[in-house]
Amino acid sequence: MKRITAGVVAGLVLLAPLPARAAAVVVAADPVKALRAQVVPGRGVTVSLVTRTSPDGRRSATTRTDRIVGFRKGGVVETDDTTTFYSAISSEGLKEETLFPSLLVRVKDATYASGGELIGRLPLDKKWVRLREPRPVAADGAIDLFTPGTLRALLATASSKGPRSARGTILASAIPGRPFEGWTGRGEKVAWALWFDAEGRVTRLASATSRHANGGDRPSLSSDQRFTGWGARVTVQPPPEDMVIEAEELPEPGSPEETPETIEILP
Repeated sequence: MKRITAGVVAGLVLLAPLPARAAAVVVAADPVKALRAQVVPGRGVTVSLVTRTSPDGRRSATTRTDRIVGFRKGGVVETDDTTTFYSAISSEGLKEETLFPSLLVRVKDATYASGGELIGRLPLDKKWVRLREPRPVAADGAIDLFTPGTLRALLATASSKGPRSARGTILASAIPGRPFEGWTGRGEKVAWALWFDAEGRVTRLASATSRHANGGDRPSLSSDQRFTGWGARVTVQPPPEDMVIEAEELPEPGSPEETPETIEILP
C-alpha cells in the first residue's frame, strides 16, 4: 500500500507542469466580436441608463431609463423604455405630467408613446400615440452601443485598454449615429469608459461631454449605462391596435376636445 501510494505521488509530481511552463497566455476577448455574437433574433439585453444634464456645470437634472432591447432578423434593434424624470434644478415651472414615467416603444418601424406629458391629452379609450417622427428621449443623450460601428469607433480612440475595461476620448461628430448632434458644438469631445465581463461583453458604458456657452457657463451632459442579462429571450411587442391613436389625431393641449363636457344636473 505504501509503495503504491508513493508511486502515485511520484507520478503526480512528474506530471505536474513546471510553473514557468504552466503560465498560460491570457488572450483578451474581442468586445466587437462578443457584441456581434449577441445580436441574435429573439434575444436581447436589459439596459439601465442614468442621464444627467446641467445648464451651468453646477445644477443638474436627472433622468433614469429602464430599457429592454430586443434583436430581430437583420440586426434590427427594438426597444421598450420606461423613463422617469428627476430634477434638482428647480421644481418651478415643471409640468406635473413630467413627474410621471414616460413610456416609449420602438418596434416594427413604428414608435409608440404613452405617459408623461401625454397624460391628460389621450382620449379615455386610448393609451398610446403612434408617432410619425422619432421622439427625442433621455436616452438620445447617450452613446447607442447598438448603432453599427459604435463600439469599434470607441475602442479605436482608447487611451488605455485592458481585458476588462477601456477608456478614451472621441470627437462627438465621429460617433456613429451622432447622438450628441444639436447639443455639442463643433469639435467638442466626449470622454467615454467601457467595462467588460470575462467573455468580452459590455457590462457598462459611461460618457461625459460639455460645451462652452455664453456667460462663461459650461453646460454638461453625462450618462451611465449598465447592461445585464445578455442573451435573454426578448420579444418587444407593439401596443394593442385598439388602444392606439395617431399623432395627428391627438388633441392639442388646452383644446376644447380635452375639456370634459359639463353635464348640468336638473333639480
